[in-house]
Amino acid sequence: MKRRYRFLISFLFLVTLVLSSIPAMPAGVEQVKAATKFPDVTSFRNEILFLNNTGVIYGYKNGDFRPNDPINRSQAVIMIMRELGLDTKNPVNPGFKDFKPGDFGYNEVAKAAELNIITGVTRDTFNPNGKLTRGQMAIILAKAYNLKGNSRYHFKDVGIKSVVYPYVSTITAHNITTGYSDGTFRPNGIMTRAQFSAFMARFLNDDFKPMIANNLGMYTIEEIAQNELSVVAIELYDENDELISQGSGFVVANQLIATNFHVISGGAKAKAVLSTGERFDLEGVVGYDDYLDVALLKPVVRTGVPPLTLASHDHVRKGEWAVAIGSPLGMQNSISEGIVSNKQVFEDEAGPVKVIQTTANITFGSSGGPLFNMNGEVIGMNSFGIEGLNFALATDYITNLLNPLKGKTFQEINTLDFASMPTIEFPDEENPEEVPNEGWQEDVIEGGLIENLPPEALPSKPEPLQGTKSYLTDLFIDVVHDPELPVLYGINENGELLSMNYITKKISRLPFSYPAESIFYANGELYVTLLKGQHSSYWWEETQEGSVAIVDPTSLKVKKMFNIAIDPYDIVADDNHFYVSSGSGQWTYLQSYNRETGAQVSSAGIRQQSQLEMHPSKTRIYAIDSDSSPRDMEVFNINNGVISVGYDSPYHGDYEMDEWMFISPDGRYIFNAAGTVFRATALKETNMQYVTDIGTPFYTIGFSEDGTEFYVTTEDQLITYSYDTFQPIATHALNGAGYFTFNHKGKLIIVGEEVPAGSKVLKTFILETE
Repeated sequence: MKRRYRFLISFLFLVTLVLSSIPAMPAGVEQVKAATKFPDVTSFRNEILFLNNTGVIYGYKNGDFRPNDPINRSQAVIMIMRELGLDTKNPVNPGFKDFKPGDFGYNEVAKAAELNIITGVTRDTFNPNGKLTRGQMAIILAKAYNLKGNSRYHFKDVGIKSVVYPYVSTITAHNITTGYSDGTFRPNGIMTRAQFSAFMARFLNDDFKPMIANNLGMYTIEEIAQNELSVVAIELYDENDELISQGSGFVVANQLIATNFHVISGGAKAKAVLSTGERFDLEGVVGYDDYLDVALLKPVVRTGVPPLTLASHDHVRKGEWAVAIGSPLGMQNSISEGIVSNKQVFEDEAGPVKVIQTTANITFGSSGGPLFNMNGEVIGMNSFGIEGLNFALATDYITNLLNPLKGKTFQEINTLDFASMPTIEFPDEENPEEVPNEGWQEDVIEGGLIENLPPEALPSKPEPLQGTKSYLTDLFIDVVHDPELPVLYGINENGELLSMNYITKKISRLPFSYPAESIFYANGELYVTLLKGQHSSYWWEETQEGSVAIVDPTSLKVKKMFNIAIDPYDIVADDNHFYVSSGSGQWTYLQSYNRETGAQVSSAGIRQQSQLEMHPSKTRIYAIDSDSSPRDMEVFNINNGVISVGYDSPYHGDYEMDEWMFISPDGRYIFNAAGTVFRATALKETNMQYVTDIGTPFYTIGFSEDGTEFYVTTEDQLITYSYDTFQPIATHALNGAGYFTFNHKGKLIIVGEEVPAGSKVLKTFILETE
């Protein structure tokens, strides 16, 4: 096979600014370009020249840059707005009394305030000439570029409750700062013009990022898993916007995305989906090698997640531990661990290919995902399997695609259309069975065999679960069951509300003006949260907004719609009130509202994106956070809509906790999806006390009608436990992953996802067990 190697070379640099759009500089300052070489610059010289060449910064008339001068607040904002290339004409007046239209830099500052990149030192003052501190620098950079992620390293002078803590942690995760040698960050230190230039250049060009030593030791698997923020699911679409395949990828230098070439072959457009659910359109292909099966993709806008560090094939050690992250069968960012079994070199007439053989599981949908060592470095790209063996392509080939891009900014990187890529032809499967693209399809399980599947496709142990299975093309993010009828109510990935009778197969849909996210059934009503913006750590309480719809489940029509001054994340309800946790603003609020009027009744402090569980007694709400480590659980007592100040569980990292928890119908226990079990009592002394560990993490849990058994689903199994002893008593196979379980009149109902026989597309299944 002849190797076909392609790379898109950019011969024309994109001009991010034209001279006519640059505002007049203050007295004594001139647009001095790099030709002057800034003779007074020694430290951070390359970074300063880089920003000068891209039109972000300029020097003074005499050719100096004055690198040691403090940079003021307005200068910093002007630099960032220039780089972003945003239109700053006619901005909304922020109302700063000390900074008025016509002042130098006013338009840039006003636009930055409009976009919530900066705020004033008070509500009506900005202090444009005030000296910028290192802490303020972290806030501005993080907000301007919508940076995400947290570092495992903590500076000893930046406490976790400090206002600047999340921003400093984020820019540290991006390797923009390493702090000082004494372990401090010095957030109140004054930034110089040279220092701010260095920090900004490090984000814009990975070549300027400092080499850092790993002084914290080897990563744990849980810490490796936190890199999932930089791992994306890639969705490939045809010219009719139909989804045709899914794969994985990960963010590397300059905010580009590395993946296998076959993941994007044969499509017309593609999207990248973060673990947070945030979706990014992909502009095109930056570079590729279809023989090596590697490609670099560019999103239309930066994702803002930390780029992953690549380690050469030469540094990989046989026998070292390895962790793979990918989206097998569409189950985004699943984790598998193993070891490096061997380092292989496959060779044919086209030349050698370096690969890593690993015992970490790689399957359909994992292609393009990263394989990590325990230093947190990517040592390979999960690529293919042969007769039960798993292989990852060496990251050296990704580095080869990145090398020609050195010195280029994100805007200067050009792309090729997805439709122009060579198409890889895959051999047809033998006797494929087509599955309809829309509506329902039933598989009746009789005698332990599913009619539509060949017997050899079924596992010999454990026995398959018996029942009736139906398929639906919608995928769901939240589902509840009607207490009386064989009807499920779910929110699909498009934010629509669906009613699904799994006996009659009747489906009704209710679209909203804003996407729905969470649903709760109470009082014969459906309570649905509606989003008016994306969840963000930097969307503060002052500007948050959202809605809650109360829907009649019988007619599937909106009874009431309330606008609320919070970004809704999760929702629960009692007889007279509903309670909503915020999805944004870091340390934010849990708020209660009157279900008749929508008026706010009470609020209490809570961590953003906390899952809520209403206790069966309706006297307290349990919450667990989703973005902190170690994870924490807390409880709030409620009385007629008034929320008491919550208190935490007595543990802090002592026991494993997942972000999902469930309360038993009798209200005695809290089951955490990590497999740990805690008590749920009305007394603070005994509440949330550890009980046991059931021995396996799980997706969801269900309980028998008589209260003698409970059931948990894992990746492909249903495990039955005794509620008396918490010991497993039976295991059944699932041909997919069960994400929701319900007990309806003695029958266990499982809602999950799988790729049905004869299909290549992930679908929802509803299994009514016998």
